[in-house]
Amino acid sequence: MTLGNKLRDYQGQFNTSHLLALCDYFHNTFLRHYRLYQYVLGQDQDVNLTVTHLEVCVPPQPLPLAEGKDRDVWKHEQQVAELSLGEEQKRTNMLLLKEALRLEQEHLLQRTLSEGPVRHGQALKREELGDLINKAIHIQVKCLRELLQYEIQVTFDILDLKLQKKILNLNAPIPLPLPTTSPPGQDASPKLHKANKGKKAKAKKK
Repeated sequence: MTLGNKLRDYQGQFNTSHLLALCDYFHNTFLRHYRLYQYVLGQDQDVNLTVTHLEVCVPPQPLPLAEGKDRDVWKHEQQVAELSLGEEQKRTNMLLLKEALRLEQEHLLQRTLSEGPVRHGQALKREELGDLINKAIHIQVKCLRELLQYEIQVTFDILDLKLQKKILNLNAPIPLPLPTTSPPGQDASPKLHKANKGKKAKAKKK
């Protein structure tokens, strides 16, 4: 009865759904757990305090706005730098391939000589010597052909990167001019100087 009377008093402030929700809370939550609330709130409880040290990294100090760049200019510089990096990577790969082919050529030549006919204290026959020379020439030609093919491909790739950089530079955005502000007294000094010269000229005429 008490709850019903209280709910009737608040009919003007709450709608029907809110009153039903409040009634449901009292019957199914508050009254059902009343002894639990009384135990928790009416007696001293043991407090378990956990302390955790958290290290917070401060973000880096941003640069002054005067040193900033226009977005289009910054994007253009990034694209040019990326193309330059790709060009350097192509050249580095070329040097690495040359070294790898040189080592492979030496290895193949040594294996060919070790597998060839060996006579201690005796000279090789003409046919055997010619066969060794032909194998050595074949190994060198094979490595050289592979190197030339890769050099041609890398050269075309580098030229393509240079062409892209040239096109980017032709269409480079124009950076906005920085505002130049002179000190307050700097603009007034020429005017004062002209005024003083005018006064002196008038004084001479008099």
